[in-house]
Amino acid sequence: MDEFSAFKKEEKELFEDFKRKMNLQAAQAQIKKLEYNLSDVTSGLSAIKAACADASSLRLGGVCVAPSFVKSCSAFLGSRQNRKSAVIACISYPNGGDTTDIKVKAVKRAIKDGADEVEVTAPIAQVRDGNFQYVKREFKKLRKAAKNQSLRISAECSLLAGHDVKRLCLIAADCKVDSVKTSSSVRDDDGKTIADIRSAIKDRCAIKAEGIASVTELSAAIDMGAVVVGSKNAPSVARYILAAAKNEALA
Repeated sequence: MDEFSAFKKEEKELFEDFKRKMNLQAAQAQIKKLEYNLSDVTSGLSAIKAACADASSLRLGGVCVAPSFVKSCSAFLGSRQNRKSAVIACISYPNGGDTTDIKVKAVKRAIKDGADEVEVTAPIAQVRDGNFQYVKREFKKLRKAAKNQSLRISAECSLLAGHDVKRLCLIAADCKVDSVKTSSSVRDDDGKTIADIRSAIKDRCAIKAEGIASVTELSAAIDMGAVVVGSKNAPSVARYILAAAKNEALA
């Protein structure tokens, strides 16, 4: 083997190694957009502990839990500085019917317990009644309560008319909410809901889509404009992405 052939072989090996790393990085970037939805879990602390272990090992974007589990999740995932997955407190799920004062107290408590982000359901009944002054006052108080932590508003779009979704999201953007979630468990199939939200917020805050069950649905949601995607099947989707990336690198 001449010197030139040896160089070509070494160059090829370096290129293949680079390709494997790029595939893995791309897969991890997709997985980081996934949040594990455990907001309605019924099996208790053991399920939460297992979910946190999964989320941490796979480096999911976050774990979404009821406020009563935030402290435990924070302990399972480690300190804010070192945890691989964020803790998201889902407050006033599923219809935002709590009073603003209760929501504000819940936000402060969740952050004290270790939440990286608070996801508060909008007051759906008030939105449906057209009481947008109430909505605006609530969002301002929630923004103040969250301080430097990320605040997300769950718009529960499946319960609202399109024009109400736009108005709600416009108010959220005006109140400097960090992101808006489409719904708690309903996936938007045709992209109209996400399109309506995008037209209202005009890139002033991020969008989270919810309810995806496969890699195809994940890709579709991201293509429509979602920056974060929630799923009850997040670990399975993440493992599929990693396996596909490894298989592609070996091909």
